[in-house]
Amino acid sequence: MGLQRGKTVLCIGSDLIHLNLRCSLLKEHGWRVDSAGSGHEGVVRFGRERFDVVILDLNDGGAESALIAGELKRQRPDVAIIILVNANVQTPGATLQADAVVEKSKEAELLHKALRKVLGAG
Repeated sequence: MGLQRGKTVLCIGSDLIHLNLRCSLLKEHGWRVDSAGSGHEGVVRFGRERFDVVILDLNDGGAESALIAGELKRQRPDVAIIILVNANVQTPGATLQADAVVEKSKEAELLHKALRKVLGAG
């Protein structure tokens, strides 16, 4: 739990049920978590507040995710971005800005590992 202490995650997601579940699970594991229910809201929050990592899940096949990830990297290239994807639906190039990509069907088992990886602890 040591890695999580002091690290803040911004979860951006268009599916509010999954967004709330993801945030709850991350909080249970010791992460400080904020959320945004749309890409636009996420970009605005990201510009106003400090985050160590962003988890991006917009259920759009990747086109909007690619735009949002690009804007976040433009603002702060040092902040890690994890993009959640559906294995069968993805726009080519959608994950190029990502520091890590996690398939949604494996999110429960791989998200914490991806967080540790992008934050340099495993």
